[in-house]
Amino acid sequence: MWETKVMEIRDKVKGSFRDVPVDKLNEKPSPEEWSIAQIVLHLAGAEKRFLTLALESAAENQSGTCENRADLSVFDDPSKKLKAPIEPTSEFQKKEDLILALNESRSYTSLFLELYTQEALKNRSMNHHRFGDMPIWQVLELLGKHEQRHLVQIEEVKRRIL
Repeated sequence: MWETKVMEIRDKVKGSFRDVPVDKLNEKPSPEEWSIAQIVLHLAGAEKRFLTLALESAAENQSGTCENRADLSVFDDPSKKLKAPIEPTSEFQKKEDLILALNESRSYTSLFLELYTQEALKNRSMNHHRFGDMPIWQVLELLGKHEQRHLVQIEEVKRRIL
């Protein structure tokens, strides 16, 4: 299910800033908030980190059990602010570079989906810095919920700066 959803959500993310002028992509709604460009770079960086962890954990080929899914409900309430472990650069970004960053990070997800199936990773876990031990396959839900949350944030930023 999330295999398809992450692709749909990414298309929505790309579409969300397609018509935004480049100067506005780099405009922050306030000094302590992120610009759309920073949000997009954050999404690309997070995808790369999430999927690198999943790919490395899957490649370790250790059998083990992870019966409990991680509670990802923290992503469901956009009003609850979370601190990102890595702050995205505030350097000026061109739209093409943002699309390139999203495409490059998506190659990690594509590789994961080419190499593994949910059945092959059944009961296999990875350790996420915020959620602890979680089933490797749940990385797709993590990615999807994370991007969906930031899609809402992009729309809010657009409402405030345009």
